[in-house]
Amino acid sequence: MSGPARLDVEGLVVRFGGVHAVAGADLQAEPGAIVGLIGPNGSGKSTTLDAISGFVEPHAGSIRIDGVDLVELLPEERMGVHIVRSFQDCRLFPDLSVEDTLLLCEDARHEVGVVSTTLQLPWARRREREKRGRVDAVIGSFGLEVFRHHRTAQLSTGTRRVVDLATIVLAEPRLLLLDEPTAGIAQREAEAFVPLLRRLHEVADTTIVLVEHDVPLVMALCSTVVVMETGRVVATGTPAEVSRDPRAIAAYLGASEEALNVTGPPRA
Repeated sequence: MSGPARLDVEGLVVRFGGVHAVAGADLQAEPGAIVGLIGPNGSGKSTTLDAISGFVEPHAGSIRIDGVDLVELLPEERMGVHIVRSFQDCRLFPDLSVEDTLLLCEDARHEVGVVSTTLQLPWARRREREKRGRVDAVIGSFGLEVFRHHRTAQLSTGTRRVVDLATIVLAEPRLLLLDEPTAGIAQREAEAFVPLLRRLHEVADTTIVLVEHDVPLVMALCSTVVVMETGRVVATGTPAEVSRDPRAIAAYLGASEEALNVTGPPRA
């Protein structure tokens, strides 16, 4: 299948010992939507992503992509249905250039014939041209041309995150799970992430579920906002609806203006 996926999470329960990290959460993402999960630390946001991507096993509930239950699929098998997960800490090969990092991602996704590549047979040369064409397109889409031959260890945290997002596009996700993409990034770089993530959404043509503490970013980017507290969903709706919801205000949005406006005032 191709195109953005539909996600349905119903009654999700995840426990660690006697602690309910997620306690009966429901979550839906329509194909092509950007859904933002917000809430205080420990509210179950990242654990929800872990359950969807298969890194933790739910104790109850269902997780379905386009109506297909994922409960029996391992994380690597979920990659087969084009579920891609990013993490807060961006880990790239420090000694590889940006271009080589992206080429490596392409090699990881496609079979490489050692003999045909070594002998430079016609179909091997054609595949190499196609691979480099895809990498060139992603480098252009994310404005990475000036960094093409830079080692990733030489890049700022924000630019490494952009490279990480570029690798995600090459994975062709139908459902993309982003865990705090602006974590550890300087404020001036974080401010550029709304248009950057919109570009990611456009280029990848995917459904996105986003965990983020930057409330102005979430409100500007997402079509649906979900507020979690102590493992439960307390409010769901459009950014305008959630910003007025008393339950959302009590759970999270009632925090100080300084805490909410991490990267500046709410954006239009």
